[in-house]
Amino acid sequence: VLKALGIFESYDILKVVHIVQFIFILKLGSAVVLLFFQKPFSSGKVISRSQWIKLVKHAVFSCIISLLGFFGLTLCGPLRTLLLFEHSDVVIVALLGVLFTNSGGGPSKTRGAAFFIIAVICLLLFDNDDLMVKMGDHHHPEGHHDSTLTHFLYTTISFLGVADHKGGVVLLVASVCLKVAFHTASRKLSVEIGGCKRLYALDNLVSAAVLLPWVVVLSATTEVSKPVRRIKGDVTPPFQTLGAIFDVK
Repeated sequence: VLKALGIFESYDILKVVHIVQFIFILKLGSAVVLLFFQKPFSSGKVISRSQWIKLVKHAVFSCIISLLGFFGLTLCGPLRTLLLFEHSDVVIVALLGVLFTNSGGGPSKTRGAAFFIIAVICLLLFDNDDLMVKMGDHHHPEGHHDSTLTHFLYTTISFLGVADHKGGVVLLVASVCLKVAFHTASRKLSVEIGGCKRLYALDNLVSAAVLLPWVVVLSATTEVSKPVRRIKGDVTPPFQTLGAIFDVK
């Protein structure tokens, strides 16, 4: 329940804050809490240089998956994100096993895979967005040009010839498959580091350090295109002010 509420709140916050800045705050806050409770530096073996390199690679891939997931959230909304992105690894592994292996896994897994595919198709057909309306500005299909990253992701989706919500569904499905593969590949590193809890704490810390230069550049280059105008007798809502500061719609 708390995770679902967090996703709904994240959707509202991402209307005001840039995705990279939001992920940085999330990773940094999680790292501070986990460093206090888990104490990854004082517990366990000393981390070698090669393990730190693996941790940096792990953090980079973790940031990429988080970026794709939250961008899919901004495109599809919180409900479809919960339905697509928040499946457990066991469900996705069973689905991929039915689709790409000869064993199949029995009739129950086959039925589950069939229902999952039907559900994704229903979510794709649920939207009736007219892509040509959103493509009125051929240089910036997202409408307002928030950043180079946002423009690149929107341009990639529009290049596929689908509306943004449909592209978001495809992006979330691809992201959840990448997340499962990432978790599977991280098991060996968690054994080397000293457990998944220690790995998770260090991953959040390194991810925040990886994102810090990007956040600094974004903060330095963000322009306020629409300054907030105060009219006598009118009080500007706080979110409107933040929207002008972060240059978002």
